[in-house]
Amino acid sequence: MYFGRYENEEELKGKALPYEWLEEVTKTFNDAYETKRKEQDRFFEAFGEVYEKEFVVIISYLHANDPMCSPVSLFVSHDNLEDSKKFKESLGALVDFAGIIFDDIISTKDWSEYNSLWTENEYKGFKFNYKLTRENISLSMQAEELLKEDSKLN
Repeated sequence: MYFGRYENEEELKGKALPYEWLEEVTKTFNDAYETKRKEQDRFFEAFGEVYEKEFVVIISYLHANDPMCSPVSLFVSHDNLEDSKKFKESLGALVDFAGIIFDDIISTKDWSEYNSLWTENEYKGFKFNYKLTRENISLSMQAEELLKEDSKLN
């Protein structure tokens, strides 16, 4: 499944960002918004992939007991960086940037400003592209796996 913003890469399979880092991001958001998310019966989950031209981090805010309740999924993309120090800095800035967006989402009653078009924003010297959707990334990934299995059987 391709989550990025470059249309010509749709057929490419990305490499997952390190599981430990994604777990840390998930924990950070669940801890930072613990009171509000518990009131709303929700939780955060993070996903991420690296492609040829970009890396994408997706942070989803999901309902804990109602899978039909619309999630909020924030996709944040950044062009790949060759310098590993700059790459790590950009990941840190990305988490801070995502936090600013979720501050607004969580503090606004009945928030519904979804935007499925990539929007560019500069933060801490890094250019990020982001979009907000109702997609449940975990379910999308499960559906893709089922379709792959089905195609192998036929």
